Amino acid sequence: MIVTLTNQKGGCGKSTATMNLALGTAALNYKTALIDADEQKSCIETLQDHSKQNLSLYEAGRDVDSLAMELKDKFHYIFIDTPPHSHHIMFQAMAVSDFIIIPLQASPLDIRSAKRTIDACEKVQEEVGRRIPCYFLLNRVNPRTNLSKEIGAYIRELYTVPLLQSRLHNRVAYAQSLMHGKSVIEFSRSSDAAVEVTNLLKEVHRIMQDK
Repeated sequence: MIVTLTNQKGGCGKSTATMNLALGTAALNYKTALIDADEQKSCIETLQDHSKQNLSLYEAGRDVDSLAMELKDKFHYIFIDTPPHSHHIMFQAMAVSDFIIIPLQASPLDIRSAKRTIDACEKVQEEVGRRIPCYFLLNRVNPRTNLSKEIGAYIRELYTVPLLQSRLHNRVAYAQSLMHGKSVIEFSRSSDAAVEVTNLLKEVHRIMQDK
């Protein structure tokens, strides 16, 4: 199963979400690969010095599609982190995906700018001739406000793309855990951040298994 996290707008917390999903999936004893196709290599640089059972790291660029297909039969799950501004690499990653997640910050500007990513996703599906499930993920949400409820309604007004029920809040634990090369679940299992990622993992796995 190939899962791509993508958004043509930077600063949405895409790499942090990708790493937590991959680390959490590996911790559930699934053979997991994380392909870092972002030229900044945030995932590789954060995790390369921390060996993880069931998790393998790969770098990619314009070869991301061929690499993903080469690895597909060797892993239960493959997560791809894409660059925000490379249209070509994003297209390639989406084209081989079984599931697409678009992380969004809870702001009208970020939500409006997601139209380019949605248009790209629709174009890819036309070109490959198959439906690829695509979901929004609200990320970096301020935990002290009720804005996420309003933002959810706003997204549903603008797009037909569904919104994952799980959301990730703007918490210090995400930065702290990655400093140690860990997911928030490994770092602090009882924390609010760990509960959020656990819920997200369950929801994503359930949707993919029902697919």
